[in-house]
Amino acid sequence: MNAATGRAVGGPGGRASGKDEFPHLFSPITIGQVRVPNRFVVPALTTNFAEHDGAVGDRLLEYLRQRFEGGFGLVITENIGVHPSGRVMPRMVMAHEDRFVDGLRRLAQEVRGSGGVLFGQLSHAGRQTRSTITGQSLVAASAIPCPLNREMPRALETEEIGGMEQAFVQAARRLAEAGFDGVEIHAAHGYLVGGFLSRYSNIRTDEYGGSLENRMRFLLNIVAGIKQAAGSGFPVSVRISAREFVDQGLDLPEARDIAKALAAAGVNALSVSVGVYESFNRLSMITGEQEGRWLELAGDLRREAAPMPVIGVGRIKRPEVAEAALAEGLIDLAAFGRASIADPGLPLKVRQGRSDDIDWCLGCNICLGRSSRPESICPVNPAVGRERDFQVQPSAHPTRINIMGSSFSALTAAWIAARRGHDVSIDPAGTPLGGMQYWRSRVPGQEEYGEVIVALERRARRAGVRFQSGEVADDAVVWRVRCYQPLNQDLLDAHPDATTVYQVLAALRVPEAGRRVLVHGADLASVEAAILMQSRGCRVRLLVPARDVGLDAHPGYREACRVLLAETGAEVFLESGAEISEQTMRWADALVIGHGSIARYDDQSAWTDFTAPGNGDRCLADAYEPGLMTRGIYAAADMVLEFGNEKSIGTTE
Repeated sequence: MNAATGRAVGGPGGRASGKDEFPHLFSPITIGQVRVPNRFVVPALTTNFAEHDGAVGDRLLEYLRQRFEGGFGLVITENIGVHPSGRVMPRMVMAHEDRFVDGLRRLAQEVRGSGGVLFGQLSHAGRQTRSTITGQSLVAASAIPCPLNREMPRALETEEIGGMEQAFVQAARRLAEAGFDGVEIHAAHGYLVGGFLSRYSNIRTDEYGGSLENRMRFLLNIVAGIKQAAGSGFPVSVRISAREFVDQGLDLPEARDIAKALAAAGVNALSVSVGVYESFNRLSMITGEQEGRWLELAGDLRREAAPMPVIGVGRIKRPEVAEAALAEGLIDLAAFGRASIADPGLPLKVRQGRSDDIDWCLGCNICLGRSSRPESICPVNPAVGRERDFQVQPSAHPTRINIMGSSFSALTAAWIAARRGHDVSIDPAGTPLGGMQYWRSRVPGQEEYGEVIVALERRARRAGVRFQSGEVADDAVVWRVRCYQPLNQDLLDAHPDATTVYQVLAALRVPEAGRRVLVHGADLASVEAAILMQSRGCRVRLLVPARDVGLDAHPGYREACRVLLAETGAEVFLESGAEISEQTMRWADALVIGHGSIARYDDQSAWTDFTAPGNGDRCLADAYEPGLMTRGIYAAADMVLEFGNEKSIGTTE
């Protein structure tokens, strides 16, 4: 037993066999008449990798193939449109006409060589889309706009609903003809089918509204139609939200009745999720939030739905979390959603006893935030959706490269460059490994950044990257890290003795415990500097010259920051209450300054050398906020993929 990890030692790489360590995860299961080789699931994840006309193309095919080859037993495609009025993104896979069958057949034939099982998720967005995407008026159970999209839908007429039911049925028939192993009906997250289920979005007075029995009619008619059109042996799964976290929304009592009704209707599997657009942060949890948070809900419905297998979701990234839930009987299969984006080979690595080689999901939600603007991206795995571009192609001009600094962009650039045959070394240049993301790993709730830094370092070392300090060889190309640190320069000029949020986060200049500290700023760096100081014994007042904290960050981070500020006892003043006055300065022992709005990325005054002075041949970008951090990673990846094919000099900012 390893004293540090508490895990058994042995097998390849010093670890026990994955099948021995995780017996439930690697056991087969049957969904209907289809045998799934293990319990690892890729759930439906929006990517926008389809073609503009809705056809399956090479990018989507390669993306899914990687997950099959990585060992996932069940892969469920992203939402496939059953009707043009239900498009939720510009490049959405469609199955509303027979002309799409050939592309779907190609997908089914080419991605299943590993023996995995392929389901297609059938979906209609209902009110949770925009007419600029669908090209026609929105339709829904009732004429109630989505609180986020704020576009009024038209309530489907009673006589229209049968046609929409048939749209789902015929799409399922097409997937069956194409060779898919089964389908999943998307009845969760507030889309059209889920919209019928919930009193939150369904105020109809006909046979499709009112009682739960009536609100389930649309879904149950679709299930019955698919069973008739595709055959009773064709598996049908349904995804529902067990709790919607909105007024009049679905909650456990009604979710239990829905699960019972689906089991009685012959549904073959149930995927238990949560939320709608208005409560999206509950569905799409971020760094630091509990892994497997919704598995207890799945266990509750599993007791009602037995013997129907249940798929559990909720930020599952570690096999230990999934194995425990399987062993406890909470779920039958585990959905590794964003974890499968970060590392498509996760199950295979676990099976081979190589869990230490997993590229861990960060939980930053960059993938979901960009899934329709314009496509999914990932700071840990910039190859997502461009798998062919990242196939190892030796550079035409192998070069000795010395990288000064170890930001995520530097670690990624080094990894790609070494795989392409370059001789690469990283000199952290006296800074902690991970750059500005190391700073984030010190903030309460953001400790996971530390394990991702370790994963990126190991990935680079496996590719042949050396980590060393010292002189640069005369023939080496030098790449240096630059750091994006926007600040309120006017305030700094007015208060020359003030500290910056970056000095606090980097532990270069931190007020002592017990000191009263004013922090001025609206960006994520300002908020997390306030949380860090408050958690370490300072009395913090955060002055936010904006409507909310963390204005530059994903909404999930803003919500998490509000919670942490309240839990730690920091005082927060917004907008007009955020001015620095003589009175506020008399209260404070120290002033810490950040940035008060969303800064311009191209503002050169916001950039500072992260490493020792010097121009270098190229620059790599680091930033604190995850979206801008990812921008730097993608610029670095693109640069390295071209480097060696031409001799131009430039930057990756």
